[in-house]
Amino acid sequence: MGNFSVKMGIISGPGLVSAIMPISYVVLVNCFDYGGNDRNDPKSIRKRWKGALVSNIISIVATAYFLQDYTPSPFREMGFRWDEMAKAISFPFILMNGFYLGQFVMMYIDRTLWHYFDYYEWKMCFRSWAWRRDIIVGPITEELVFRACSTTLMYHVYGYKFTLFWNPVPFAASHFHHIWDDQRKGYSLAHSILQRGFQFVYTYIFGCFATYLQLQTKHAMVPIIAHTICNAQGLPMWLEIAGFAGFGYLLYTQNGMPSP
Repeated sequence: MGNFSVKMGIISGPGLVSAIMPISYVVLVNCFDYGGNDRNDPKSIRKRWKGALVSNIISIVATAYFLQDYTPSPFREMGFRWDEMAKAISFPFILMNGFYLGQFVMMYIDRTLWHYFDYYEWKMCFRSWAWRRDIIVGPITEELVFRACSTTLMYHVYGYKFTLFWNPVPFAASHFHHIWDDQRKGYSLAHSILQRGFQFVYTYIFGCFATYLQLQTKHAMVPIIAHTICNAQGLPMWLEIAGFAGFGYLLYTQNGMPSP
C-alpha cells in the first residue's frame, strides 16, 4: 500500500510537477537556443537566459499554486522573503569561503590572490557574457527552479529524506546535455560521457548540499550565494582544504544560519 501511494504521488499533481520542473528548465533553455553551435557564444547565452526566465516564471507560478494546499504562505515557504537577509548572505559566504580557504592560502603563496582585488580584473569579468552566466544568472535561475520551487514542493509531497537525496538527481543529470556541446567541439563520445559523468557526481553532491540549505533555512538567497561561490572557485583542492574543519563546524552547528 505504501509503494502504491508513492507511485500515485509521482504520477499525479504536485509530485509530478516537482519532478518535471528541473527537466523543463533544461528543455526550455535548449529550445530557446535551438540550432546554436556554441553555448559560450554571446547570442546563445542571451537566448538561453530567455529560456531560463520563462522556466522561472512557470515554475514559481506552478509551485505557488500547488503549495496553497500545504501552507498559507507559499512564496515565503519557497524562500522569497526579506527578513534575515543579512544572515542569508553572510552565512553561505563565510561557509563557502571557509571551505575554499586552502585554495586562498595557495593563491597567496603563488602571489595570485591579488586578482580578487584588481579593479580591471572585475571589469573584464563583468564584460564577459560567460562570466555573467556562470556567476550571476546561472546560480539565480537554477536555484529558483531546482531549490526554491522543485525542492520545496517535493518536500511537502514526499518528506525530508526523500527530497534531500532524490531531488538533486535531475539537477546533476541536467548537465549531461553538454555531451552534444562537447561533440560539436570535436571531443569523442567516450571522452564527453566520462567528463560529464564525473560532473554528474560532484554536481549531485553539491545538489544535496544546496537542497539541505534550502530545507533548513527556507531562504532562497542561501543556496544562490553558495552556488555562486562554487561556480567561481570550481572544484576544491582536496589536499589544501585547510578550512574544511571550519566549514564542517558551521554546517553542523548552523551558527549564523537564518532561521526558517
